[in-house]
Amino acid sequence: MIAFFQAHSFVIGQIFGFCAMFVGILMYQFKKHRTIMLLMVLNAALWCLHFLLLGKYTAVFMNLLNVARAVIYSFRGRKWADHIIIPVAICAVSLGISAATWDGPLSLLPAVATVSATCAGWQTDTRKLKLLTIPVCVCWFIYNLFSRSLAGMANETFVLCSVFVALYRLHRERKAQLQGRSLS
Repeated sequence: MIAFFQAHSFVIGQIFGFCAMFVGILMYQFKKHRTIMLLMVLNAALWCLHFLLLGKYTAVFMNLLNVARAVIYSFRGRKWADHIIIPVAICAVSLGISAATWDGPLSLLPAVATVSATCAGWQTDTRKLKLLTIPVCVCWFIYNLFSRSLAGMANETFVLCSVFVALYRLHRERKAQLQGRSLS
């Protein structure tokens, strides 16, 4: 059994990655915050398995940190969870993970992505959140490219396209609102 996984780790890893991508798409279709958070944890766990099978330990531990961040951010609105020390600590831990799992300069990309995602998730302005998601996708895409993560590259391409569509729609809505004001 172990020999099978070793011989087929790349293919099995890609399967876990595409499952993670599917869960990532699915999770935003639910209305209950708790359901989304549970699916977010499953999503990060599947990415952990994906990167573990690819031998990319920086990405494994960054996704474990993403699980913790999702759980903590699910408590936003409570005094302790809204303290600025939370995102600062998550960013510091991500840099520590990058240093502890150093595998060359490529190890910096998941750290930069995690710092950007942490800052994005902290935003209450959805436009800023979407804009801060762009460097997240770019960093992970480059990391995935060099890591041979087909599922990761597909995921980041999909997310980036989704962000650009959302930003375009937001721009059109604001433009229409401005034109509506000037006509009245």
